[in-house]
Amino acid sequence: MNNKLFIFGASGFLGKSLSDNLVFGSEPVKVGRNCDGVFFDLEASTPEDLQHFTRSGDIWVFLAAITSPEECESRPNFTLNINVDKTKNLITWLTNRGIKVLFASSDTVFGSKLDLAYDEDAPQPMGKYATHKALVENFVSTNNFVKVMRFSYILGHEDKFSCLLRASEESKKKLDIYLGFERCVVLLDDVISGVQSLIDNWDRFDFKTVNFCGPVLVDRTEMASVLKEKFFPKLEYYCKEAPESFWVGRAKVINLDCTNFSEVLGRMPKPIYEISGGVKG
Repeated sequence: MNNKLFIFGASGFLGKSLSDNLVFGSEPVKVGRNCDGVFFDLEASTPEDLQHFTRSGDIWVFLAAITSPEECESRPNFTLNINVDKTKNLITWLTNRGIKVLFASSDTVFGSKLDLAYDEDAPQPMGKYATHKALVENFVSTNNFVKVMRFSYILGHEDKFSCLLRASEESKKKLDIYLGFERCVVLLDDVISGVQSLIDNWDRFDFKTVNFCGPVLVDRTEMASVLKEKFFPKLEYYCKEAPESFWVGRAKVINLDCTNFSEVLGRMPKPIYEISGGVKG
């Protein structure tokens, strides 16, 4: 029997894209609460519910989490249980059975970072969501069955920012875009290629953590300008300072080094102006 690839959190933006594009002998198995595959709920299910579905040699892409900074701040005990305790428990159960895990972390583990944050740098999280991710990163740091994918903002297809611009253009309402929110934005196509490369070449890469990021810092006004030129020509927007409430649990600048990601891709990641297709919808 061939081993399988499982996408846990397959109903989300990234999960859907990975499910549609990754290959590991056969089509990936979708896992989650709202997908047409294997049902698993981090809050209510137990790892033993999976014992008839997965086995040694399989690979899990672990995307499932509560990702809203606002919810993590307002419901700290509940989100800690899901994002850390239940997550650690499932990862332990999987890896104890010889199953490899690609764990989705976040650039937010570095807090506000104007200087380059390297793949091997120790996290300095700001906010509870980032702290959750940093705690899991630390937990798996000596587990050879786990690699950590630290995602910057992913641009492409149905990401939240592109959907916001599309809705604004269609409604003909001028959009407010906040200044001062900078990330090393990475294109979805590069993320898909990078995850596939880690799956195909697990043993070749001796590092445990990869900053999935673009080559340079980009703010939201630059993103809007590129997407307007390529996909949303009738979009109108206004740049303004964000309210203080927006920055609760959010860093203003996170600058990542892409050394390991470039090795995984076999090239430098693409800048956002090379985005192609899939955004217009």
